[in-house]
Amino acid sequence: MLIPAFQLHLNEKIQRAQASIGRFDGQVPSLACATVGGKVFLHQPHHQGVGNDNQISYLNINKQISAVVAGRLAGSKDVLLVGTPSNLQCYDVELNRDLFYKDVNDGVNVCIVGPFGNSEGPLAIVGGNCSIQGFGADGGEKFWTVTGDNVSAMAFCDVDQDGRNELLVGSDDFDVRIFVGEDVIAEVPEADQFVALAAVVGSRFGYALVNGTIGMYDRLDRVWRVKSKHSVCAIASYDLDGDGLPELISGWGNGRMEVRRADTGEVVYRDHLTGPVAAILRADYRNDGLEQVVVCGVEGEVRGYLPVDLDVAPGVAAEADFTEQQQAVAELAQRKQELMYELASYSNMRAQQASKEAPSERSSLIPADTRVDSYIAINKDTASCDLVLKTSSEQAVIRGVVVFGEQIFEEESLFVYPKNPDVQLAVPLKPLKDVSVVLMIKVLVGGRTATAFHVFELEIELPKFALYAAVDKGAYPEPASSVTFTVSERIPRMCAWVESRFNLQASAAGRNDTLEAYFLCLRDRTPLGVKAVPNGGSVQITLRTDNMDMAGELVGDLAAYLGTTELAAVADFPVAMKAFKEVLNAVDEHNITRLRMNADMADASNAVKQLVIKAEDARILGDMKAMRKYYRQLADMNRDLIAEHDKRATNHVALLESLKEVNQMIQRAARLRVGGAKSRVVSLCRAAIKNNNMAALFKIIREGDGPV
Repeated sequence: MLIPAFQLHLNEKIQRAQASIGRFDGQVPSLACATVGGKVFLHQPHHQGVGNDNQISYLNINKQISAVVAGRLAGSKDVLLVGTPSNLQCYDVELNRDLFYKDVNDGVNVCIVGPFGNSEGPLAIVGGNCSIQGFGADGGEKFWTVTGDNVSAMAFCDVDQDGRNELLVGSDDFDVRIFVGEDVIAEVPEADQFVALAAVVGSRFGYALVNGTIGMYDRLDRVWRVKSKHSVCAIASYDLDGDGLPELISGWGNGRMEVRRADTGEVVYRDHLTGPVAAILRADYRNDGLEQVVVCGVEGEVRGYLPVDLDVAPGVAAEADFTEQQQAVAELAQRKQELMYELASYSNMRAQQASKEAPSERSSLIPADTRVDSYIAINKDTASCDLVLKTSSEQAVIRGVVVFGEQIFEEESLFVYPKNPDVQLAVPLKPLKDVSVVLMIKVLVGGRTATAFHVFELEIELPKFALYAAVDKGAYPEPASSVTFTVSERIPRMCAWVESRFNLQASAAGRNDTLEAYFLCLRDRTPLGVKAVPNGGSVQITLRTDNMDMAGELVGDLAAYLGTTELAAVADFPVAMKAFKEVLNAVDEHNITRLRMNADMADASNAVKQLVIKAEDARILGDMKAMRKYYRQLADMNRDLIAEHDKRATNHVALLESLKEVNQMIQRAARLRVGGAKSRVVSLCRAAIKNNNMAALFKIIREGDGPV
């Protein structure tokens, strides 16, 4: 258990993930936190002449606050960045003035500060409604790109160890994307929405999910993960045990704080706050030259922790050693119990084999050479892909199966207990997404009347597009949409991709000179056609589907399989583009409505000011009749303003939803390309939207930045 180096009770609520520490005067640290009522409070314990009763000051934002970050954009002092669903405010705390105030149409969900890309100085990186923007010290937009869904977490980390930080972006579509500039160099799928991301050491970064999972990645490979029934609120990294390597620190909804080793996930220390954790920060908050881990609780509790040092805190070290010894003893006791149970089972089996009596009908023994075979089969009747398990002996039946697979089941595991056990069992699988997963299987096998079972552990890889059933040409209407591109490969290589990704023998559909295969996605009954024909020394590939997301998945997976780093394509999606045109019209209508309502609101505000002045003049003159008249008019106007505010809020929500669809369309168009062609599509689409050139926008989405 950790002992805090200091502990404070600020008597103010702290919103989750909305706290930061900065040196706003360039000298001493202050804590900035979002609290209730659209306010930010500043705890400034080191300011001269400030007593204990006056250490907290307030900033009235008067809007819903979505992000609070302190960072240095320019100069020698930190600035305070406050994000709301519609704008970003950069505030100079010392001079009490705004440095810039930017309207952000996509909203501010997350904000971080640091150098990124080719920028000359640090940027304020803002994650919003399917978009990421970067602002400089003057408020100018230096960076813009799109991502798959609403951004929920961001962090800087040098994943490829080239000496420059990449941008990690976690979004609501369960993916973490790694950006170098405007380019996505890698995507890692997870099982739920992201709560937080944190760089740990080298290429390792930690993550936290809504379902209570925390874990560690090294580049694109998961090192470990753990899952709790409690919700995780915040994560950070710091070397608290003094071994020279940072640990992953997590804060939870039940007030628990855990420190885990980066390499194994083993818990090193624990502590418990009186309420849920709001944020975990790193700063020299005591201003004594030693950096601390500062943990903020939702109820206003603040605790600071220093690394364990035998010379500085021998009592803490001794308690930590005792805790580790207790954990080791508990683990050994558990292992002893498991070994004793296993030994007893072996003894019983040996006694049965040595007995001269006939084996009991309830004996659990099965033939020694029994094995369990497994394979994946499409089941069109149940719209699923079945995991089929079969024993090699008629005397051995399957009594139960436990299957573990991320993004396959809502709770990541499934237990099947057949009513009539047999030598074969089919477990229906309906993957929530197109993702390649290694299924961990535990099969309980025993005699038909057995009460004890043998456990067979198996692994089988579920192909990424396993939920696509092969169909005959013409069995379903051919999709009107397609994406066409050329790769420098051979037809047999394409057949190998189809076999590995669709759980299909492509030899029936492919020959040496062409490949033609047709599928039906059992998830949504969407037809898909794959055609590859020689084109000079290359192969021209046409993917026919009306689903742009599906086409993007196929293009990205094929490019990764072939090792292709540059790929241009022509995309023809008439139905999607017609719907997109309606979305753009809706954006224009919502913007016109917003401008008109803003003008009406300004006129009403001026009228309110005039009525207040007239009412006060009447009161001073003693004209009660006129005063009552003006205040009645004020009450009526106030009621109208409230109604207009509700209309503005409704229009704003609709505008955000339409802008999200615009950003998602740009993302879909970009995912149909790879490499430079992909990034150029994003930048060209952005320029076309800024110039309100819809004809150019549609042309870019269709043709990219040039011919195939």
